[in-house]
Amino acid sequence: MMLEKITIEFIFQFMLVFARLGTAFSKLPAIGSPYIFMRGKLAFALTVSFVMMPILQPYLPRYSENFANNIGYLAIEILIGLIISVAANIYFQSLHFVGQIVSMQSGLGAAAFFDPMQKSQVAIFSNFMLLVAIVFIFATDTHFIFIQAVAESYAKFPPGELVNSGDLSEFIAFVINDSFILSFKISSPFLVVGLAIMTGSGMLARLMPNLQVFFVITPAQILVMFGTMYIVIEAVVTKLTATIANSLNVMGF
Repeated sequence: MMLEKITIEFIFQFMLVFARLGTAFSKLPAIGSPYIFMRGKLAFALTVSFVMMPILQPYLPRYSENFANNIGYLAIEILIGLIISVAANIYFQSLHFVGQIVSMQSGLGAAAFFDPMQKSQVAIFSNFMLLVAIVFIFATDTHFIFIQAVAESYAKFPPGELVNSGDLSEFIAFVINDSFILSFKISSPFLVVGLAIMTGSGMLARLMPNLQVFFVITPAQILVMFGTMYIVIEAVVTKLTATIANSLNVMGF
């Protein structure tokens, strides 16, 4: 009988750990990317849950005979995992906005294609920047920061305790506001270069009215934007990953 209770308690506690980790990993940048197949993400979440189970044991509640309490614990764990992952993903998805701006500034705004992974029309620069950011996160081991943030969330939000709605509202407002600021900062080099190109083309059109400025400037505009992308892409993804890590620190993870 004692062995049966221990087994049930272990399974219950493992389900709590997996509920938070699995939910977080399904939406975190890079780790929860649609380019990673679902079984791989599931296997990764199960493996990390087994590894972190002994470390998180002091935070986990004991198994209760009350079925409603157990379901409530699982629901809270799923909610906390969703909060962590969605906050980080809001910043990551700002690259879509930046990619749209770069596409319009380069004259490739109409060069969109259907991405079956994201199930929507995606600009060329948006998809490129997302792929570069995913590779950068894994290459620089930034995904370990995300895993550490989920692990440290147990000290901030122990299992079974309700999330403070006031703190949650304040955090969501901060993330949305900061994501807009981040998008503007990342896209500012492209906006400045695009403004300079448009100003130059306007002056050229005034000086040479018979010149077909659009056909002359467009290839140079595309080339300049690719050059600007080559120069600033490292700073863009570095700023993005640093902002995501700082946002998790603001929440106390």
